[in-house]
Amino acid sequence: MSAGYGIVASLGIGVGDHLSRGAAERGGLRQTLAVVFLVSTPVSVVGAILLGSEWRSGDMLLGALTGVLAVVSLFCLYLGYASASAGVVGPPAAVIAVVLPVAVDFATGGVPGPRLVAGIVVGVLSVLAISYAPHFIGDLRRGLLYSVGAGIGYGLLFIVLDHLSVESGFWPVVVQRVVAFGFVAGACLVVREPIFPVRSAFTPAAIGATFAGVGALSFVYGVQHGDLAPIAVTGTQYAAVTVACGILFRGERLFWWQAVGLGGTIAAVGLIVTG
Repeated sequence: MSAGYGIVASLGIGVGDHLSRGAAERGGLRQTLAVVFLVSTPVSVVGAILLGSEWRSGDMLLGALTGVLAVVSLFCLYLGYASASAGVVGPPAAVIAVVLPVAVDFATGGVPGPRLVAGIVVGVLSVLAISYAPHFIGDLRRGLLYSVGAGIGYGLLFIVLDHLSVESGFWPVVVQRVVAFGFVAGACLVVREPIFPVRSAFTPAAIGATFAGVGALSFVYGVQHGDLAPIAVTGTQYAAVTVACGILFRGERLFWWQAVGLGGTIAAVGLIVTG
């Protein structure tokens, strides 16, 4: 069942990432992230109220920690992109973000059946194929260091989310978004930049934040009510959705290995759901 929530998370986060990427190109990265975290906060509040969530101090502290991890991971990722190329930064970050929580889940819960394991392996390889891009330029060592930092950050984020109680529902996500927005807004003030982008970038960023916010809630609900490994793998297949959106709406080129990765994503989801 948790794999189904991962699929919804992939769709929401993937579409949101596509819209936010376009907004960042026009309005700036920090400003776009500020919109994403701010707009997704009321989305999380609505989810918490509808779910009947309880305010538990321990879970709120975990939520705040995930907010810090989210900001650190995002900034590492984009600093990596600025230091090298997507082909250097993307694949290691994506694989580490998947493998780390899967390894922890296997260590604490035992290795599941062969079909589920096969789906996880195919899913990891699919993320690697989809994230890979040619043209290795820039400072490779610096790019790889930021990539590893982003991957570890996201992996730890998933692991911490798995420790949230079912009773707390989505309130920890609300805290996460508020903390993350505070850090991003503070960074904008430190470098004396506006907190929000121009209007032409604000609207797509806000729409993207709504999609991503729903996806994040689905991911959290999945880890609260199921196993971490299947939802970590299916949830991180959002890269396939982002690639598909880029091809459909931005006219981006599809490399043959990305096509293989897209096919692998479908196969992985099928194996995990039926496993």
